[in-house]
Amino acid sequence: MFLPLGTDRYKRRPTVVTYALIAANLAVFGLLRVVAQQHAAEAERWEALATLVPGRSAWWTYLTYAFLHAGFAHIAFNMLALWVFGPDVEDRLGRIGFLGLYLAGAVGAGAAHAAFDRHGVVGASGAIAAVTGAFLVFFPYVHVRTLVFFFIIGVYHITAWWFILFAVAADLLGLARGGGDVAHLAHVGGYGLGMGSPRSCSPRGSSPREPYDLFTIGRQAARRRAFKAAQATSTSRRAVERRNRGPRQGAEGPAAEARLRAQERLAAGDTPAAASAYLAMRSLPGGAQLPPLGRSQLYEIANQLFKSGDYANAVDAYQQFLSAYETDAEAPRVMLMLGLINTRFLNDPTEAKRILTRARDRLASEEDTTLARELLDEIG
Repeated sequence: MFLPLGTDRYKRRPTVVTYALIAANLAVFGLLRVVAQQHAAEAERWEALATLVPGRSAWWTYLTYAFLHAGFAHIAFNMLALWVFGPDVEDRLGRIGFLGLYLAGAVGAGAAHAAFDRHGVVGASGAIAAVTGAFLVFFPYVHVRTLVFFFIIGVYHITAWWFILFAVAADLLGLARGGGDVAHLAHVGGYGLGMGSPRSCSPRGSSPREPYDLFTIGRQAARRRAFKAAQATSTSRRAVERRNRGPRQGAEGPAAEARLRAQERLAAGDTPAAASAYLAMRSLPGGAQLPPLGRSQLYEIANQLFKSGDYANAVDAYQQFLSAYETDAEAPRVMLMLGLINTRFLNDPTEAKRILTRARDRLASEEDTTLARELLDEIG
């Protein structure tokens, strides 16, 4: 069993809707339990009116079923997941966009269940699955603090990418086994709706994005493919020329070979190995005095170091990029990344404020400008 306990992302706005939805679910659950103690038949009638039974229930049950729960464990697990993942998604979408996503997730999950299953269904799981799917799109590399009960017991930090995909896989496996008492189809429908909707459900038309959401990752992947195609030929030619000259003498030789390995690994599409070779080059005698890598090469390695959580070396690579390519079109975004790292990971607000102030007026996109402004607000 895997229970989410929280995330390591800093939330900047009050998450009013998330807590209001938790309160509404708990209030309905508690009210029905109180009524059931005095008037069991009346409580059953209310539950029957709100439960979604495909082919027999009224249209409103496609929403009301999401506020009913079968027991204490059912509502506890659902509200825990909403408490963990809801605030970050609400922070990205705003209150109206988040409420729209949650309600649409409830209706969409109910419709997915009704399309293939005739059994009645209750619970907020489908709506929360939509929130979780949106979280995956917005924050795939954010770490989720997870309580694990699986041979070992303990709290571990797992990236959202793996945590949520494991949950989706568990529902698909449940479907393959026949479903049982769990509405796996509602969960899968909610995940699909949440993953597909974050770009459009913001009231501003397009929700703000962070440097490493799935949209940005896809865009950078396209850039990398174009870069690798352009670099492959020239890198191979340089490698042949270097080998024909033979090994260099003195302290510069190993560092130069590490630099070459970094370029070769980039051309081969192995960015993590290229980043390792780059770090080896920088640590060897004479490595810091070698000419900098190409602008696209250095930018890609710096991004890989950031993505892997090696923030100190990522800062070094980004700073080397600025020293060598200060007038490059990507320089303002590199400044933004330096500001982000110093604000949220290295706790250096003075340096963060200095570089974000430089970058703010040079950023080309509205989303980057918004992020810079939010970071400066965090610093104060």
